[in-house]
Parts: sequence; C-alpha cells; structure tokens
Amino acid sequence: MDRRSPMQAEPRMSSWATERFGARAADVRRQLAASLREAAENAQDAQKWSRSDKRYAYGSTLMARRYEALVAGFRNEPGFQVIRPYRSPHHLVVLDGNLFLPFRYAEDDTTPISEARISDGRVSALARELFTRYGPRTIYTQEELDLGVDEHDDELDEVRPLLARLPADTRLIPVAYAANAQASLLRLYWGEAELVDDLGHIHWLHCEPIPLLAASSPWVPQTVPLDRPDAAPDTAARFDAAAEPDLTLTRRPAVERENPALFPVRSEPHDEPRTADADERA
Repeated sequence: MDRRSPMQAEPRMSSWATERFGARAADVRRQLAASLREAAENAQDAQKWSRSDKRYAYGSTLMARRYEALVAGFRNEPGFQVIRPYRSPHHLVVLDGNLFLPFRYAEDDTTPISEARISDGRVSALARELFTRYGPRTIYTQEELDLGVDEHDDELDEVRPLLARLPADTRLIPVAYAANAQASLLRLYWGEAELVDDLGHIHWLHCEPIPLLAASSPWVPQTVPLDRPDAAPDTAARFDAAAEPDLTLTRRPAVERENPALFPVRSEPHDEPRTADADERA
C-alpha cells in the first residue's frame, strides 16, 4: 500500500472510515486515490499512443485498469481477497470484509455526486446482486416501471454461487470517480449507497470525498548548468544566460540560386484540424 508522505495535510478521517478500516483507514483512502490516479493516467497514455480522435482506447483501458490497479495496490495487505464473478474479466477487491466497486460517474468536475449512476445503461445482474447482498438495507425506493423485463434472470443464477463464497457480513463500498482523457482524475468519493433503479441511479446513505493530494515527488523541469564562473552554485539557469551562438552570415552557393528546381522550397508541416469526439464512458 502506498504510504508516501503527502505534500499537504490530509483531512481527518471520518468515524465511518475508521469504523470500516480501523487504524489503517488513512492508508486505505490514500491507496484508493493512488490506484485510480494510476489507472486514469494509464488510460491517458493509451489514448495518446492510439493517435485516434475516438476515445475507444481511453475508455477500454480505464475500464480494465481501474480494477487491476486496485488489485495491485492492495495485494500485500492483510485481509485482502479477490473475487472474479462469473463471465466477468475483472477481479473485485475485498479488504477487511469491504468490497470495492469502482465506477465513473462523470467526465467533468461539476456534476454533483448526488446525480451519480453506476452505469450508462441498464444495470447488470452482477451490480444488482452486489447491492442486494452487500449494500445497506434499502430505505429509499423508487416506483418500479413496467419495462416488460422477465423477472427470472438466468445471469443471476450464474452470479450468485460465486458471490455466496464471500462472508455474509461483507459490505459494499461504491468508489465513484470523475475523469476524462484530457484532465485525468478529477473527483473521487466513497461511502455507502443503495441502488434505486435498473438505470443505475443510486441513493447515498453516506458519501465523503477522497482527497487527491499532490504526489510526493513532483516532476521538476531540468535546468541547464551555467558556465559562468561568477554564477552562484544554486542559481537557476536562465534562457538568456547561455553564450550567444555564432551567427556569421555566408553567401548561398551559386548552384542553389541558379538551379532552383534542384532545391525546391520546403514548406513547414502543419497539423490538420481535429474534431472533438465524445469520450467513451467506461
């Protein structure tokens, strides 16, 4: 788990977080931020190297890496477990009996967390079962709409046996984040919530932000050492402090002037205008 000292003071731990994770609650919170920041940056790199205006590389990488980074971050911690639900390519992390469910709720930092949805479309059978089995007791319900959906779900019959391996007192912790391909990780929250409907709306019973603190080793631009003997050892190099280049002018060869066909004028490359495409939501 990442225990690096942050560059700024962290907010005090809430009684909810301390009740869930005890003395290491701060470490757990910090590692969640570090893992999801890593996942978001990996997705940015994938998008950059794809050289595509479409956001498929970003969305698919973020979808996979948000689970993988959590597994890697908590793997060596006491009380660590993983579960891979049936037909799912991803592993879910369980720590001290708390099951983390990461999801992206927004692509900007202005969408209220109260409007968070765990899915852009209909909720999967797995997500429904996680909230049913390990979420808080439902106190808020929305009137059901008749959508013509068969109440018997074959996928649930396949999911339930695997989830039954977890202790009955396992508790679900939704981990909601906002991120996009340009700005990386923007907001991060955790808490307790109940699933309201099949469209992914949730009702938070407890929700608190996870601080996104600066890294302990920020990137520092490199400076060019000065050759001036009178410069102080710790003086930062200036762009105008170096020796002036030799700008002696010479005549162009006659052959170039007399045979322009052999020396065509070169035009500088320019970027084609790009069109912005909607980011693929993970």
